[in-house]
Formats: sequence, C-alpha cells, structure tokens
Amino acid sequence: MGNRIIYLDSAKFICIFLMVVGHWTSNEFLLLYIYSFHMPALFIISGMLYKPRLWYKTILSFGIPIAFYSIINLLVLMVLQEISITQLPTKETLFRFFHYRYGLENGLFMGDWFLWALLGLRLSFGDIQFMGFLRKYYIPISICIIAYMSFESYLVSIDTIYRGLYIGRMIPSMAFFCFGLLLKDHNWQPKCMPSYSVFILGCIFILLPIINGYCAINSNEYGHSYFVFFINASLSTIFVFVISSYIPFLKFITTISKGTLLILGLHIPIMKVLSVLCPVYLHECLPLLVLPICYFPILYLEKACPILLGKLK
Repeated sequence: MGNRIIYLDSAKFICIFLMVVGHWTSNEFLLLYIYSFHMPALFIISGMLYKPRLWYKTILSFGIPIAFYSIINLLVLMVLQEISITQLPTKETLFRFFHYRYGLENGLFMGDWFLWALLGLRLSFGDIQFMGFLRKYYIPISICIIAYMSFESYLVSIDTIYRGLYIGRMIPSMAFFCFGLLLKDHNWQPKCMPSYSVFILGCIFILLPIINGYCAINSNEYGHSYFVFFINASLSTIFVFVISSYIPFLKFITTISKGTLLILGLHIPIMKVLSVLCPVYLHECLPLLVLPICYFPILYLEKACPILLGKLK
C-alpha cells in the first residue's frame, strides 16, 4: 500500500465512476446528484494530495496524456465513421484535438475542461515557483472566490474575463482545491467524525441538491446559489470520505484511482464501441464495464509508461 491514503483512493474510485455514469446517462435525477458534488470532490482530493513540482513537468504530465488519448479518441471516431479521413487536415479537427476554449468544435474526449482547470490550479499554487506565495493565503483567496462566484451574475462573468478559455474554470474550482488544502493542513481524518454528524451529512447530501437545483462547473451553472453549491459539494465530499473510510484496501480500487486520467480520456470511446457490440437494452449498463476494462491497461502503463497516467519520475 505504501504511503497511499486508502480512503482517498476509494473516494476517487466513487467519483470517477460517477463521472462515467454522468457522461452517459440521460436520467435527470441521477445527474442532479452526480453533478452536485463529484467534480468538486475531485478538486478537493487534488488539493489534499497537492505537492509542488517543476512547472514544465506538470505541463508534460498533462500534455502528453491529453495528446495520446486524443489520438485514440480520433481513431475510434474514424472507425465508427463519425469523422472521415478527409476531415483530418481541417481547422475544425485541429480545434477538437487542442480543445482549449468554449465555442470550438466538441473536444475529442469529454471532461477535458477538468484538466485545464487543474493545470491552472497547480501552476498557480506553487508549480510556478514565484506563485507559491498564494499557498499561504489560500483561506482568504477561497473566501474571495466564494463571494465573487456567489454574485457573479451581477458582476463580470468568468467567461468574459477568460474569453471562454477552459482554464478559466479554475476560478469556481479554486475554492474546492483550497478546501482540500485546508483538510490537508489540519490532518483531517474521516473517522474522527461523530456518528450523529454522519447522519446530518447524509441528510444534507439528499436534500440540498433538490433545494438548490442542477449544478455543473463545466457549464458555469450553480443552481440558485454558488454558495449553496459550495456548501453542499464540500459537505457531500466529507460524507463520501466517511463512507470511503469503511471500504477496505482493494487492489482494484487503488489501481483505478491511479488511472483516473486514462479513464477520463478513454471512457467515451470505450462505451461507444460497447454500444455497437451490445444490444440496446444493455446500453444503460455500459458504465459498469468501463472500470474493469481499464484495470489491466492501467496496471501495464503504471510499469511501462507512467507518463500516460500523468506520473513523472
């Protein structure tokens, strides 16, 4: 197990599975709950695990996997005849390959906005060395972010400021990343939560999404209030952490946790291919097959080519 934090592996496993489900299902009730916390939870986990490294290593650990998985997505789309070979040299296909802002063609894989936002957060909080001072002020920074995002509709929007660049999504994501830093700095442990508080967290997890409505950082939607979204997503993540702390160590879960970048890049082409091979009545179940299919490729890449999992030695 090494120095891995087992409950964080389990929480990542839950969140990445919910991401796969959320990108496939059209069930509005499921989407309401999944999008109420799963991506904020991944930013919180990223904050808890954050360790500064050289900026160019960060860019390589994001850029090489993005290029590789984009090529695989492109090949699958060509096999499925959703893109023809005559479209390859066009500007539209280039924009799909380097999908850096809203308003371009659809990207080659879903969820790329998350990588742009996480890249921006890592560079801002210490991977660019002279920016490291922000790490000392993450609490007032997160308070300012929450206040700004709560009144964004009355102010200049982040899409105006960043001109639709995906990296601009680091602003609404920053409060969650900072919350992860806070948990890390205070060495918070889920098993220190009293039993009655777990019950309260469970009630919040069930009720607040219904009260606040549909939320999604990707589309800059936060229901009635970003503040309520932040409270709900943060407390729901704590609830998931507590649940995850009771899951024993399993190699399958830990391996999937290590390979979240691969799953992000390949889950849609996997399900598209499966949808061609499987009968229609099984299509809603396809997300259940994605993680097992990814298991052995993750094990192989962990030894043979860790850079494709975002790991640099």
